[in-house]
Amino acid sequence: MRLNDDFDEEFEDYDSYARHREQGSTFKMALVMVSFFVLLTLAIVLYVNQGKADAAAAGSANPYRQQNTGSASSNLDGLISGETRTADDLDFWHAYDHNGEPAATAAPTEAATPTPTEKPDPSTDGMHTLITYADGREEWAEINPYLARSRYDLSGLVYQKPFMQYYENNTKKSYVGVDISKDEDFVDFGQLKKAGVDFVMLRLGQRGYSTGELSLDENFLDNYARAREAELDIGVYFVTAAVTTEEAKEEADYCVQTISENEITLEYPLALSVMPLGEGRARTDALDKMPRTNVAMTFLKNVEDNGYFSLLYADKETLIKKYSLGSMIGYDVWYAGEGDLPDYPYQFVMWQYDLDGDVKGIAGGARLNVCFTDYKIR
Repeated sequence: MRLNDDFDEEFEDYDSYARHREQGSTFKMALVMVSFFVLLTLAIVLYVNQGKADAAAAGSANPYRQQNTGSASSNLDGLISGETRTADDLDFWHAYDHNGEPAATAAPTEAATPTPTEKPDPSTDGMHTLITYADGREEWAEINPYLARSRYDLSGLVYQKPFMQYYENNTKKSYVGVDISKDEDFVDFGQLKKAGVDFVMLRLGQRGYSTGELSLDENFLDNYARAREAELDIGVYFVTAAVTTEEAKEEADYCVQTISENEITLEYPLALSVMPLGEGRARTDALDKMPRTNVAMTFLKNVEDNGYFSLLYADKETLIKKYSLGSMIGYDVWYAGEGDLPDYPYQFVMWQYDLDGDVKGIAGGARLNVCFTDYKIR
């Protein structure tokens, strides 16, 4: 039945209309509630994202970032509750094996103690040479890598009593020598020649190691005359005690003048002996290495300027400890060192290997040498 003309014709009665209105209201209410929850969810998401941005900006200053570096939810848990552990921290299942028994824990290992670096053995490293001092002390001196090393194959050294010989490819490459002074008294140079001696080194003179005076060896002129008569090759040496370059030049001039005035001919060098002589304090003791080196080079240079071969005679200790060998490159060395093999690391041209040799022509011990250079063709 119709109440009036405004009543919707699709509803047959009032009850139907009322039910329709009630259903419409319920639908609207549901729509409102859904919208509310959607907005609430968006608000939470925005809040969480804002928290992550703030934490990133805070960096290491944020304690929760330092403790929780896992998922966003773990960070959020820390922010809300103050808890710093994550779900991974509460996972205790890995502590048990598959049978439910506690898993074995590896024993802590001790930190390996670093092994100290061992220093190379100087006796075998090839970079040191042993110096034995007169008082028995020993020192391993470092070998200068910039100096020419001895080039001789020591397996080629052969002792053919009473002399040392040197061979290369089964060919003799050495010459037998004896150095002589007034200390040998009378020498039979003819017997030396027959014994196989090739050359002699005669002491020409010396400077007093304490007085500084120059003097001629008492037997020099006689020794020279008889050695020449025996047709031996001859070289000479002078024992220095110079403390200045002026004195060194004076010594060289003295030798050259003596040779010239006595018409002496030399096949072997005019050598400078820097071996320490005598007991007590020598006038050269206070010289440092470079002044001592300059003194020696002054003598050697003056000798060569006058047309003679020069040679520096000394033992291992004197050469290495008292002279700057790097400054003396180009000057030949006459090495003094008793033994079966030469124990000098650098190049040398002559080696005095015995101070008490038994040779016919010399009463008592003879000072024996082997020379590796043929000065006649040099």
